[in-house]
Amino acid sequence: MKFRNLLLLLVAVVFSATAEAQTTAEKVKSFADKHMKLSGYLQGGFSWDSDAGSTFYIRRARVSLTGDFAQEKFDYRLQVDMAGSPKICDLYFRYKPLNELNVQLGQYKLPFSLENELYGPTKFEFIEYSYLTTYLVRNDGKFDGIKATGRDMGLQLYGGFIERDGYSIINYNVGVFNGSAINNKDNNRSKDVVARLIIKPIKGLSISGSYMYSETNVEQNKYMKAPRWSVGAIYDVRHWIARAEFAQANFGGNTTNAFYALAGYHFEKPWTVAARYEFINDELHTLDHQRITLGGVYKPYKFLRLQLNATYEMNALNKKNTFGGNLMVSAIF
Repeated sequence: MKFRNLLLLLVAVVFSATAEAQTTAEKVKSFADKHMKLSGYLQGGFSWDSDAGSTFYIRRARVSLTGDFAQEKFDYRLQVDMAGSPKICDLYFRYKPLNELNVQLGQYKLPFSLENELYGPTKFEFIEYSYLTTYLVRNDGKFDGIKATGRDMGLQLYGGFIERDGYSIINYNVGVFNGSAINNKDNNRSKDVVARLIIKPIKGLSISGSYMYSETNVEQNKYMKAPRWSVGAIYDVRHWIARAEFAQANFGGNTTNAFYALAGYHFEKPWTVAARYEFINDELHTLDHQRITLGGVYKPYKFLRLQLNATYEMNALNKKNTFGGNLMVSAIF
């Protein structure tokens, strides 16, 4: 009898522990479903250039974890890129108490110009970003020596005023950043300051102006100013898209100008076609290029995106003109 009672007690304990474990697992799953969303994309393809030859490539392999709390007043994002050397691209937290005033802290895309922050790789009409975005927003280090995928660590305030039909007419960003590339501590005594204003007078039309003050540590205790500014506009309504920007920057007395203009048409899903003209030039003639790009996007499913680009590039420095083609496939989850 005693043994039977002991056995029953053990069975009760096991069932109780199992039920408790199931309850804990259900709570964890409920929390994850509500506050943690996993997504990502893989981009790779094949490119050919009349000068450099051809190659298969993997461009990006990114995984993102996002979520929100307190009725969407707080949210976060962690994005890691596994292509090449693994690195953290984004890691930030946002507090959004008001439409007019929000705070973002961490590492994320700089609010300079329009293309860098507002058009991600799975939304952008072309495979390659413009010269303006590539060189002057630090996606490539040829301008001021900092290559940072258009991102930096810092703190910004942002928001919008005068609500109309689901959008704000006046929108602003003001931020302070390290200015020392991604995943790095600040390496000098100065900070970068970035400010942007976007006006939306009517639905579909955005007019912007942005400014960035920067000092780069070129040698020990030697700083070089690298300020830059940009103006641009977007017109995006139903089928049509048009966008243009001009930016000017100065680094060590070398003034650089960059411009692009594009137009495109969104057919009934899943087709988009677009064309772009752009140039970049500087006083030292290190970045004198012009490029014409024709592109097409085909997205038959939400998880699959195909892009085909044809380019004609004119390099004033070596007097070379080159043709190229690029096919990129994006797998999105």
